[in-house]
Amino acid sequence: MAGKDTTVVTTGGGSWFLVGALLVVVAVGGYFFLGGEAPGAKDVDVSIELPKSE
Repeated sequence: MAGKDTTVVTTGGGSWFLVGALLVVVAVGGYFFLGGEAPGAKDVDVSIELPKSE
């Protein structure tokens, strides 16, 4: 009598999850890189001054 075949075949769900997460990261990064602004973003003015030497 032959043994029972217990092979499990998966569809690669974990791989598709990683591909989807990467796609979201690229989309959000591209939005900000291409000039998109977050709601409520404010202008920030940074001034850096060196101390006066004596």
